[in-house]
Amino acid sequence: MKEQLFSEYALHWAGGFMLIYVLAQLLVSKHSRFQFFSPIQKSVTVKVIALTGFVVAYLVVKLLVSE
Repeated sequence: MKEQLFSEYALHWAGGFMLIYVLAQLLVSKHSRFQFFSPIQKSVTVKVIALTGFVVAYLVVKLLVSE
């Protein structure tokens, strides 16, 4: 049995994370709710939104594929 260092879908997941990160960047930069945040708050908010969005996307995909 051949062991793989990375999942065969690792590049897809990395691309998906980059897409979610860019969408989080756009959301924070354009939405009026984040207008008065400092640059540090915006940076942390983008990272939290991106990480949360990626975890949710990962769980949804894993739940849909396991059935």
